[in-house]
Amino acid sequence: FTFLLTLTISYAAQAQQQVDLSMAPGYANELYYSLEDGLIKAEPANNWDLAFATGAFDASIMINEARGVAVFKASDDINDWNNLDTTGMAQNRLHNSSMSWSLGALANLGTSHPDYGWGTYNVITHDLCGSRVFVLLLSDGSYKKLKIDMMSSMNQEFFFTFADLDGTNEKSKIISKSTYSDKNFVYYDIASETIIDREPDSEDWDLVFRKYDLEIPAGPVTTLHYLVTGVQTNLGIGSSEVRGAVVTAADSANYPLSKTDISTIGSDWKSFNMTTFTYDIADSLSFFVSSNEGGVYHLIFTSFAGSSTGDLSFTQSPANEVGSENIEAPSIKMYPNPSSGTTTIDLVAGHNGWELKLSD
Repeated sequence: FTFLLTLTISYAAQAQQQVDLSMAPGYANELYYSLEDGLIKAEPANNWDLAFATGAFDASIMINEARGVAVFKASDDINDWNNLDTTGMAQNRLHNSSMSWSLGALANLGTSHPDYGWGTYNVITHDLCGSRVFVLLLSDGSYKKLKIDMMSSMNQEFFFTFADLDGTNEKSKIISKSTYSDKNFVYYDIASETIIDREPDSEDWDLVFRKYDLEIPAGPVTTLHYLVTGVQTNLGIGSSEVRGAVVTAADSANYPLSKTDISTIGSDWKSFNMTTFTYDIADSLSFFVSSNEGGVYHLIFTSFAGSSTGDLSFTQSPANEVGSENIEAPSIKMYPNPSSGTTTIDLVAGHNGWELKLSD
């Protein structure tokens, strides 16, 4: 019986995995995580300013808001580059979308085809040609004007130019999308004029733990933007939120996965307690998430230490091992009973149909 009890406890433990991660003090690192393989990479969060999407038909360009980078639309006419008037640009601040990797800050002005925010589609060449001028506020407090000259459809390249506001120190750069086609984005640091290859291959990770901008309602017609620390999903990864249900009884069949919002997990699984000055974990909240390797997992957050350490914890288990409808409790049979000779003990569990028989 001791053996059987140990085996049953071991079986239950394998169904749920405890995961402990650290983003480091001040959330210094972004963590790329695979549900199958664990932590893939910890990458400094402040080593880039701009991120260019590598997909053949993706024109997204993000800014590093976690680093303190801001971007403003300065003109709707790229021909104003040499005589740029920045009056009133503070009213035209742009932000990355928290819902989609394809709506980086410089693409967020786009209304529909052929307007892609920073540029316009050319029906003859099939290139995207720059149409607007932007101003970047960098993390050191300096300003740069910026234009995206073109995204070449044939060569899969971004051409962009930046300079001081008075036109000095002008630099023109090229980034090859095809060189980094196994990533979602290729990154660039303005001050060092350096391309940063910082992401793992896109097929190797499912979740990223990072700081990002979140827009929230602040009235009938107004919104506020602020930085949060949370979890976003990779391109092609589905997720669903289970709120208000007992986490141990959640069934993935009742919560279909969606790929429309990369911040479904997001940041509100925790909240800061002004009495204890620690973070509370939301009750009756869990998530189902698909993986690049085809599995579906159930995630339950258990702790968050805040910026002092950047430590956090959660449990994960395969979705087919969650909920009473998906697991049958092991059954034990002893026969014959009573017995004056051989006794057979059967341990039969509903998971994957395995069966163990012992005779003595």
